[in-house]
Amino acid sequence: MKNYINNVLSPLLQGDGGYIEYLEESGGSVTVIARGECSKCHKLDLCLNWCEDRIRKDLGKEVKLTAVRKKPFFWDK
Repeated sequence: MKNYINNVLSPLLQGDGGYIEYLEESGGSVTVIARGECSKCHKLDLCLNWCEDRIRKDLGKEVKLTAVRKKPFFWDK
């Protein structure tokens, strides 16, 4: 799952200025870190649903993706 998220799904999202990174997996739930534009996107939930569909289609696994939004360090100022 880590390879698929980091090497297949994340590059597909980079065209829009964001990306996701695999964080952890527990049972049927996978947590990812949303970075770049994904970290502030209002449509992140729709994108995660699309990612779940791709995982179901390509890997044959039923998972629920949740995201932790990771803002850039310079937003803290």
